[in-house]
Amino acid sequence: MVKRRTLTREIVLDRADQLIAERGLDNLTIRALADALEIRPQSVYNYADSLTDLIDQVGLRFVNQLSERLMRRLFGVGGKEALMVFAQEFRKGCRHEKHLAPILINPNNLKQLKRTHQALSDLYNQMFRSLHVLDGADNHSLVESTLYRSALFGFIMQELGGYLSLPQRKIDERFQKMMQLAIDQIAVE
Repeated sequence: MVKRRTLTREIVLDRADQLIAERGLDNLTIRALADALEIRPQSVYNYADSLTDLIDQVGLRFVNQLSERLMRRLFGVGGKEALMVFAQEFRKGCRHEKHLAPILINPNNLKQLKRTHQALSDLYNQMFRSLHVLDGADNHSLVESTLYRSALFGFIMQELGGYLSLPQRKIDERFQKMMQLAIDQIAVE
């Protein structure tokens, strides 16, 4: 049994993350988490208001970790090269945390996970605005950024969903080519 004094939000989120990895996002419950932590289910509510809040906290932590990796990797990189680095790192993060990728890619999940959605939106806006892709209400810029995100998310969904039955090297090549096609459509300052 986890003693109350030693239980922290970080431990709760780590265990929730682990349960999602083991059982899937749809199988996470407050009771399952409480059982895994060896605490009463009502004690979980000291760390999360609801199951949705718990998943939102796990998702927010994932986005924040991804954002930190991206910002380190993007330091000193600009233009279209930055868009490729962003795509590669985003894909790498989703592949590394396959069990959490659906939180970022499934718009139905993001509607409920407001903090995760906001952090992801902030990450995109920071990236695209720093490259002057989203300056003003330019419809063309919005189409370009939507094309980029659609290519990125679509590829990751296909890859994680097992729809690409190719050797990994070929999948990687295909990803590079597809993202390059999307990036070539973007006017970057």
